[in-house]
Amino acid sequence: MDFQWLKASFMVNPKLIHITDLHFGVSADSVLAGINPLDSFNAVLDAIDENGFGEELLLLSGDLSGVAHRNSYKMLNGLLKNRNKQVAWLPGNHDRFSLMEKYLDNFPFQRVTDLGNWAVLSLDSSQLGTPAGHLSGEELLCAERFLSNLRDRPVLISMHHCPIPIGSSWLDEHKIDNAEDLYNILIRHENIKGVITGHVHQNFEGLWGKLPLYTTPSSCIQFKQGSDIFGISSEPPGYRWFDLNVNGNFTTGVAFASGFNQLPNVNSSSY
Repeated sequence: MDFQWLKASFMVNPKLIHITDLHFGVSADSVLAGINPLDSFNAVLDAIDENGFGEELLLLSGDLSGVAHRNSYKMLNGLLKNRNKQVAWLPGNHDRFSLMEKYLDNFPFQRVTDLGNWAVLSLDSSQLGTPAGHLSGEELLCAERFLSNLRDRPVLISMHHCPIPIGSSWLDEHKIDNAEDLYNILIRHENIKGVITGHVHQNFEGLWGKLPLYTTPSSCIQFKQGSDIFGISSEPPGYRWFDLNVNGNFTTGVAFASGFNQLPNVNSSSY
């Protein structure tokens, strides 16, 4: 991945909307555990519009496809263009970066998203052949290089995988295996305000050492919280919002597409 920078059209108090784990299939009628991922993502976008955030940036933090297929990214590319959204994205373990770059052509990959006086730095924690997270030497170098140029503004870090346990042992096995290497970089920068991740298909707020950490429900299916084995909950599709203040503080919360009427198959043994 090369070093790219995106300047979004915000001046003050930008709104960041975190959406993750879309799991688009090969076609518009693909279904995952009883849920159509395209329908659930549209329901999340509708809920965002109805909540009246105004102008916002959508941060899509991986597993945009559930099958790493070009059709997933082509559908998403057209949908987001028609919705006239500002978008930043990064890959997850179910994605293939080369296909994302090719077919999300309306939304080129960017390392840094400039949101007024804020910045979001995106890192790739995915690796081929495993659902677990890892940060390559290149990703750690990106963190070093970009953070050295972002000392004058508050920064959020975005990745797909979580760096700490969240209390579900089967998911905790997927946490970033060399997270300490990144933490030792981040902790040297007092302007890091928080870390945002996906992958776990549930809301979690905690501390990674001294850094606030936030995960976000999937825009498709949710996993049971506190479960030692795979399980799907009945919660609807969701997202997380961030209200970023010019003084470097922020507020955040999770919301759901409560009107979405498709029910997940909570008896599914896999996804």
